Amino acid sequence: MPIIYYDSNCNYCYNYAIWLIRHGLPRSYQFVPLKSDAGDALVAQHPEVASKNSVILQRGAQLTFESTAIVQMLGALGRHKWLGVLLWSIPKPLRDMGYRCFANNRDKLWSTTWAQPTADEQSFFIE
Repeated sequence: MPIIYYDSNCNYCYNYAIWLIRHGLPRSYQFVPLKSDAGDALVAQHPEVASKNSVILQRGAQLTFESTAIVQMLGALGRHKWLGVLLWSIPKPLRDMGYRCFANNRDKLWSTTWAQPTADEQSFFIE
């Protein structure tokens, strides 16, 4: 089961999770806050995670960060898979630079309210 670790204090991050669910993210995916017991366990197993300001996609023992994680999440969507293909065509150093720029300034760039999830959408979230 793929697990997406996200910053649960970030409106944009949470709303992006809801957007993924509403646009066809398979039920096998689960969202886990980075600041949770499961997030702490991930950091204990993979100390490098603590220094990342990034969404983290975990598939088994494999961890994916930054723009590559976003590309892979978009690739899991049916109709919107093309967005992942489009992003993948951008060289990784440029993708990651854009990701870091956005991640480090997301609170200034993205002023929004929390999306209200349905019961079905809420079932994707652990903890």
